[in-house]
Amino acid sequence: MRQSEALTIMSAGANVFITGAPGAGKTYVLNRFIEDARRRGASVSVTASTGIAATHINGQTIHSWSGVGVSTYLTEGIVKRILSRRRRKLEAADILVIDEVSMMHAWLFDMVDRVCRLARRSPEPFGGLQVVLSGDFFQLPPVTRGGRANGMMEPPEEFLASREPYVRAGKDPDGFITESLVWEELEPVICYLTEQHRQDDGQLLTVLTDIREGDVTQEDHDVLASRVGKEPAQGQVAVHLFPVNRQADALNDQRLAQIGEPAHTYQATSTGEARLVERLKKNMLAPEELVLKTGAAVMALRNDQDHQYVNGSIGRVQGFTDQTKGGWPIVAFENGNTVTMKPAAWEMMDGDTVLAAVNQVPLRCAWAITIHKSQGMTLDRAVMDLRRTFAPGMGYVALSRVEDLDGLYLAGINERAFLVSPDAVVLDADLRADSKTACARLEEEGADSFTRRAVGQEPEDEFAQDQLF
Repeated sequence: MRQSEALTIMSAGANVFITGAPGAGKTYVLNRFIEDARRRGASVSVTASTGIAATHINGQTIHSWSGVGVSTYLTEGIVKRILSRRRRKLEAADILVIDEVSMMHAWLFDMVDRVCRLARRSPEPFGGLQVVLSGDFFQLPPVTRGGRANGMMEPPEEFLASREPYVRAGKDPDGFITESLVWEELEPVICYLTEQHRQDDGQLLTVLTDIREGDVTQEDHDVLASRVGKEPAQGQVAVHLFPVNRQADALNDQRLAQIGEPAHTYQATSTGEARLVERLKKNMLAPEELVLKTGAAVMALRNDQDHQYVNGSIGRVQGFTDQTKGGWPIVAFENGNTVTMKPAAWEMMDGDTVLAAVNQVPLRCAWAITIHKSQGMTLDRAVMDLRRTFAPGMGYVALSRVEDLDGLYLAGINERAFLVSPDAVVLDADLRADSKTACARLEEEGADSFTRRAVGQEPEDEFAQDQLF
């Protein structure tokens, strides 16, 4: 499906799941839709499954927006607390956006659905909200807790009871959101984006396609093996991707210390409630204290409105606007643009309301970053040791950060690099087929065929709550 077709279906009011390979433009389509919807006067709640993903889109985590927090099952007390604190916000929303849903459990998706139905006094999925989902099931999957509730070794009876409907339905509550009880009722239109805006049509794209199709060939192994031992040319910056934070931080600190230039320090400033500010600082990629020197390799952490750089653009610090007062860093990006980098705002939004904001120069040292934090970025060059990957999708995320094979440098590789969720491989074929059906429907019946109709009458709040317990 083309991006324009997806936007047409979303603008018609349909519940939608936007998916596709890295570089297909999922984030672009999502941002375009949000901008257009708000311009039309709609109240859009922008959320994501993780804190880092939420900072990319100036949203909240879905846990915070819905009020469920760290709960893994709903009790009557939790529901009463949510309704007393969150009802007005949930009622005021017109559209709910959830990004990076590959990392969202089925049980959490159902919990948010139930809370929305109760708060909005409606029997429809998510209380009648238009739900727009985005993600790629081949990337990092939900983290399973081994059946424990909130870390407890012996789950309480209420937790076990909350999982019984999944057993009866033959579904996995710890699986993807497609395993949720509400998925079939929600009936999201599948918009599987097929345009490719990241990799070229060469060998790397073939490898990634074969991984997605579960059909990795010897030729794919040979292609990646040809990059083992390769090193960037002298003076080129290549980002090292590591599985864990301590490895990335250590390399950045080491490389910065080797530069014999004066250090310039930038401290983040903030507004809003302290706990929300702390949550933003924890999840945004810009460090709270940014230390730079002339000659440092840096990475942009936001998309520039003037298109001079994007999230993941690499450059070097050429100097500072005021050497005596520690002025703003001047960065020469590899795309040819030289930009004076001034602070940008990371905001936590609830609809159109700013709950908290942190301002910092949108840069970080670029010698290293974790694979997890690189998700959503496009890198010109990256160095990685794929023998160290330990989770399904980790190798795929790392490989898909670069645009072509020439930008890939491997210290090593083994079979774990090709490991993705087997459920994702099976599911992918169905999603592609459903997307083709949606394309044909759009062509034959037009955008109006995707406009949702009102369903039934709104029940009393007590009736809805009785249905929950």
